[in-house]
Amino acid sequence: MTLHKPRRLATCPMQGGLVVPAVVARHRSGRALFGINHPNRANDCLLGKLCGTCGQPLSARPGGRYALLLRLADIIRGYSSEPALHASDCARYAIAACPAMNGQMAHYRAAPRDLEADRCGDPKCDCHRWTNSDDHRRRAGAPIPPFYLATYRQEQYRPHWGSRSGHEDVLLGVALAGVEPMSVRLVTPRELSILDLAGAL
Repeated sequence: MTLHKPRRLATCPMQGGLVVPAVVARHRSGRALFGINHPNRANDCLLGKLCGTCGQPLSARPGGRYALLLRLADIIRGYSSEPALHASDCARYAIAACPAMNGQMAHYRAAPRDLEADRCGDPKCDCHRWTNSDDHRRRAGAPIPPFYLATYRQEQYRPHWGSRSGHEDVLLGVALAGVEPMSVRLVTPRELSILDLAGAL
C-alpha cells in the first residue's frame, strides 16, 4: 500500500517507501533506524518547537495547534518524550506509517535492536556513540500499548525538564501536566483491554 505523502513532507528523505522522521537515528550514509530516536535530534525538536516528523517549525500563529502521540504511561507521568507534530498532516502520516499505530504490529520485536552491533565503522558517523538502553530490553516482546492522538493550542507548548540518572534539569520531553488538550482520540485500531480502560480512567 502506498501512503499519501503530505506536501510538507515532500523534501524529507525516504527509506523503504516511508518518510524518515526528523528525530530518527541515522548513519552518516543516510540509512535510518526506524523506531530509534537520536537524542540530539529529539532535543533540537523539543527546544526549537519543531515537528518530530518533518523537522519544520510548529505553528506559532494565534489559534495554531500541535499534536502529540501518547500512551497512557505518558499521560500518567506528565510528559511526552516524543516531540510534537503538525496536527493537520504530519501526525496523520505518522499514524498511518507506523506499524505500532496502524495495527500491523501488536508486540514489540522479540529481540531488542542491538545498537552497538549496528555501528557502521565510518569514523565520521556518530553511531560509534550509540549504546543499548534498558528501556529497549524491557520492551522486547511486550504488547504495544494503545496510542492516542491529542491536540493542543500552540500557546500551551512548553518543554518538560526533570531528573534522570542522578542528573537534574534534564530535558525530558513536552509537558502534559496542567495542559488541557483540545481533543483526544484513540488511534490504535484494536479493542481496549480492562487494563487499558483502568489506566484511562
